[in-house]
Amino acid sequence: MVVVNAPPMSKAFPLILGAGPIPELAMRQACEAIAESCGCGLSSYACGESPHEVLAATESASDLLRLCGDAARFHRDGGSWLEALADWRQPVLLLVPGDADGGIPGVGPAYAALCRELKVPLVGLAQLQGAWDASARRKDGLPWRGWIPAAEHGDHNDAVEALSLWLRRSILSPAATGARSDQA
Repeated sequence: MVVVNAPPMSKAFPLILGAGPIPELAMRQACEAIAESCGCGLSSYACGESPHEVLAATESASDLLRLCGDAARFHRDGGSWLEALADWRQPVLLLVPGDADGGIPGVGPAYAALCRELKVPLVGLAQLQGAWDASARRKDGLPWRGWIPAAEHGDHNDAVEALSLWLRRSILSPAATGARSDQA
C-alpha cells in the first residue's frame, strides 16, 4: 500500500466507480446522464492511471468524476485505487450491475464490504440496468440510492433525475449521504 500525506477531499460529488465487470458503454451512458441531470461536466479516469496523481489533480474539480476499470485491482505503483480513495477520504458511489430478474451479483455486496474494510467513504450504491426490486434492495441492508435503467426504459429519465436530486442534496447537506435511501 502506498501511503501519501493526502488532504481530505472536498469534492462536490462522490467519485463514481463500477462494482465488478460493467460494460463500458452502459457505465459511460449512465454517468453522462447523471452529469447532465446534475448540470455538471464529467471527467473519466482509467484505473491504470496513478490514483494519487489523479486525486491530487482533481482535488478542486466540480465535475462528476468516473473511474473506469477495477478499482480493487492492485496498481503497478502499489496499492489499489480503493486504498487511495480511502487515503484521500474520497466519497464513492458504486454502480452495481442489475440482473433481468431483479437480483444483483455478489460483486455489489463484496465491493461494499471491501469499501467498509478499507474505510473508503461509501455514500451508497446505485443499480445499473436490470429490473429494480425495491423489496429485495430493502432486505439486503446495503445503502441503495437508486436505479439507473437502460436509456430506452420508460423510467430512465425519472430514475436518473431522482438519483441526481439525491446527489445534489448530498452536496448541500453531507449528512444526507449517511441516510438510507427512500427509493429502496
